[in-house]
Amino acid sequence: MARSDFWMTERIRVRFTEVDRQSIVQNGAYFTYFSVALNEYFRALPFDRDNENVSGAGFHVVRGDIEYRAPLRFDELFDIGARIARVGSSSFTISYEIFRVDGDEPIVSGSQVWVNTDQQTRRATPLPDVFRDRVAKAEGANVAFA
Repeated sequence: MARSDFWMTERIRVRFTEVDRQSIVQNGAYFTYFSVALNEYFRALPFDRDNENVSGAGFHVVRGDIEYRAPLRFDELFDIGARIARVGSSSFTISYEIFRVDGDEPIVSGSQVWVNTDQQTRRATPLPDVFRDRVAKAEGANVAFA
């Protein structure tokens, strides 16, 4: 994907605690960046997971993928784009791309599948209509609804 495929991006600076001895970002830190981007996506949508999800339900990640093309280094600024690519009845897939501030080619790509889960039974439950409606409005034709 290109930078222009994302209506929402977040700028982040690599912190010391996220790098290894060669000052390169550790693999696991990218999932932290994905988490930051997801939170900012919900803020921009807007969707308040605590107050707008159905009572007793919450989102849980069940799958995460990542592809590395080039490293990030300590103190480097970068942009991360997030977009929901697919919405099912109880789950959604969110895609991420990391770009250098001055670049349009992604250096890291990833995705996650999140499931809306009843917190008592730990079983999937339908996504709230307000969530589906706001994603449809924000993503337009770029999102697939199952």
